[in-house]
Amino acid sequence: MAKKDAREAGIKKGLERLRERSVNTENVSAAAIASLTGHLGKDRDTDLAVAFLLGRVADTASLDALISLEQSARNKEVKRETRRSLFKLAQKGLKRPETPADAPAPKAVLKFGPEIEGYMSSVDGVGGRLVWLARPQAGSGLRLLQGMVSDRVGLARAGGTDVRRKELREMIREIKERHGVTMISIPWEYADWMLYDAYEKAKSSGQGEIEHFPSMRALFNPTKPKPASHPIYARLSAAGARSEGWRERSRRLLDEEELRYWILDDDWIKPYLDRVEQARDSRLVLNQLQQEERFAAIVRDAAREIFTAERGAIFRRRMEDMALYLFETKREEAAQLALAVALQLAEGDLGILDISFLTGVVQKSVALYLSQAKEKATEEPSLIVKP
Repeated sequence: MAKKDAREAGIKKGLERLRERSVNTENVSAAAIASLTGHLGKDRDTDLAVAFLLGRVADTASLDALISLEQSARNKEVKRETRRSLFKLAQKGLKRPETPADAPAPKAVLKFGPEIEGYMSSVDGVGGRLVWLARPQAGSGLRLLQGMVSDRVGLARAGGTDVRRKELREMIREIKERHGVTMISIPWEYADWMLYDAYEKAKSSGQGEIEHFPSMRALFNPTKPKPASHPIYARLSAAGARSEGWRERSRRLLDEEELRYWILDDDWIKPYLDRVEQARDSRLVLNQLQQEERFAAIVRDAAREIFTAERGAIFRRRMEDMALYLFETKREEAAQLALAVALQLAEGDLGILDISFLTGVVQKSVALYLSQAKEKATEEPSLIVKP
């Protein structure tokens, strides 16, 4: 089959697949571009069809989408079709911006390179972190994709916007001043994978307000991301992280500002609150030391049971992200301790000895929820009528 025939056949198949997904392929408007690009990355023929259709829409959004696709496409036929569509738009007066050879290079913002950059905040007390993708636009300024990634519910919210470099710097400064959180630079591939993985989790659980995420992300990367090793393993030695005494020293992590307010979700901790209450209500007369020993035993059991299986995997990723964050904010010793905890969680067994950071998080969580329950009980009016 001739190349022209193969191309036309591929586009035809792609158009049929788009129509099967209820996409109007006859009259594509500028308003439909974002939705159309959301179908990129499915297969070669669909990518060919999308590139073909974009060339028929004389709009700057179509130009931006084609430029992004040309940079990210791996298939040669898709690249060729993208360039054909760019040529068609150029004939209609929509040309890609040209940078004069003698023009001064723009000043970098947040270590921006020639392509996409990724950024991440610290992990908050309930397992959420901000994740950004930023890409220089064809003209000026930056295109920014923002997501709040929760390690339990997935992509809690997402949004895209165009910002000037000065505006982005101001956003970073405000986050630092208001919340004491630094946005660190991370490999954009990892940031992209985090957002995509969170979207898939949220979609499977029926979370709302994220239906436009695929089209927003397609302007950065139209293909499905490939899982890769966490970036922290390229910065710190896994072999050297678990140095002597790391289990006991790991409690120092609770002194770090970003980890000071980590509290486990109530559904994780509730079964152990009941056990603490039962121990308190026991008819056995226990002295102060015995009460403390029983409480410590419940905390140890909770740590061993909570940080396993799915919850262990969630917390492992949380610790890996924090190890990266601590390392990038010049706290290497704390980063090594966080990585040591993550490595132990990866084994699926905490071992014979306690990991003081994990037992500390459990202890703080139990104490907080018990205190809240006590306050609630004192606020509620008693129904007992005293004689």
